[in-house]
Amino acid sequence: MNLFYNPIVTYIPLLIKLFTPTYAMALKVFAGLCIVLSGITMYKCVYSITKKREVAILSALIYLMVPYKLGDVYKRFAIGEFASFVFIPLLFIGMYSLFNEDGKKHYYIAIGATLLTLTHTITTFYTAIFCLIYILFNITKLKEKQVIKKIIINGIFILLISLFFIMPMLEAKTSADYAIFDSQIMSTNGNYVYKNTLNIGEFFKDIGEENQTTYIIGIPIFVLMCLSIFAYKNVNKKYKDFYIIALLFSFISLYASTKYCPWFALPDFLCKLQYPWRMLTFFAFFISFVIGVNIYVLLKTLFSKNITRIIILTLLIITMVVYTMPILLQYETQDETQDMNRETQVLKDPYIHHFSINREYLPVKALRLQRTYLQEKEDRMYVLEGSAQIEEENKQNLSSSAVLKDVAEGTIIEFPFFYYPGYEITLEDNIKLEVIETENGFVGCKITQDMEKAKIKVEYKGTVVTYVSYIVSLVSFIIFVIYCYRENKKR
Repeated sequence: MNLFYNPIVTYIPLLIKLFTPTYAMALKVFAGLCIVLSGITMYKCVYSITKKREVAILSALIYLMVPYKLGDVYKRFAIGEFASFVFIPLLFIGMYSLFNEDGKKHYYIAIGATLLTLTHTITTFYTAIFCLIYILFNITKLKEKQVIKKIIINGIFILLISLFFIMPMLEAKTSADYAIFDSQIMSTNGNYVYKNTLNIGEFFKDIGEENQTTYIIGIPIFVLMCLSIFAYKNVNKKYKDFYIIALLFSFISLYASTKYCPWFALPDFLCKLQYPWRMLTFFAFFISFVIGVNIYVLLKTLFSKNITRIIILTLLIITMVVYTMPILLQYETQDETQDMNRETQVLKDPYIHHFSINREYLPVKALRLQRTYLQEKEDRMYVLEGSAQIEEENKQNLSSSAVLKDVAEGTIIEFPFFYYPGYEITLEDNIKLEVIETENGFVGCKITQDMEKAKIKVEYKGTVVTYVSYIVSLVSFIIFVIYCYRENKKR
């Protein structure tokens, strides 16, 4: 989990747990923070672009109430996905500043992209594609040396600060085959994605999928989106280009979720999202900006009196709240005592069944044996080849030791740990043995000589790559903070 799953959604809830009675409460607090912070970052993004507080507030409110986002929190609890809603706006503050203004807030690109990378890999990948298209729309700006320089600076900071997450993961990828990287196991191919595309009717009616995913856009958002036809000509010229791009990206996101999009014809590397309705994340962001502008422009154009604008705006907000309430009412909760009892039971259980973890993070060899070998396997060392007697075995956390007797040369020992880089195997007198992945996806080693008796120990210690990447990321983060301070001071 810690090797492949993004650290922000892993460790921040654990830090919050220091101040809450249960892990469940910590996760709820984290979700609540994500909801509030997404509204704040959206406000900051839209205000940074339009310089209109009214537009920023309207867009932030829409962003808070988009049904798909609420479904992510209250129905699916897709923690990585709903947390990413906080950071997409930060990235586009930097993108807009760099390509449409003076570029003095360009460092928000590194802030937003780094936080996205450490939050949700799938969202990061498709956000990068939208950013690339955005750059193509502004390709003439690439003639300016300062723009190129700032792109390179942000790219370097994104890579270096995220290195502590990226490098160990890449090291693992080159060490063994893991399910998370297997396109067949993970169904990251065009045919599977197309199979999960939506009918247009699902944007207006919650059909109650088994996974409780909410695809609805809702009539209020659809109507407010269609108002672009009337609002377009009165949109402020200073940010009209971004308005057009946001509207286009909204349609692209929506289109990519439907059966009209030929996912089956696209290369597999573009199909990493598995479920095309995940594109609704981007629809939520871009359409919130568009709708905020639409409402502001039309109210200002059609109604001269402030009181009339306030009444209409209040009615719109009430309509949105009423429309999204059914999603919140379907949220199933239980009292804190039940949470605590369940957690106590889990924490006291000395064993974690392989069906209780995210199996996509298992070695492929182990995953393929999940209903056979893994079901029957005991929590101990095994002799896979050759001969040896295993005595005085002792396993604690991520280390295990035993005494081997009458060991034949070429004997392969399998330890009770799934294979990941970072384990170290030693015989007495600190003789290190080569760590291998066994045919079953576990940590193993091969004894290279006959031995009458020897003590063997396996222990997880991490890798040099991991330690170096942590140091590089920490130093890079400190340098980036200083850099942002200086850039902000100039601004």
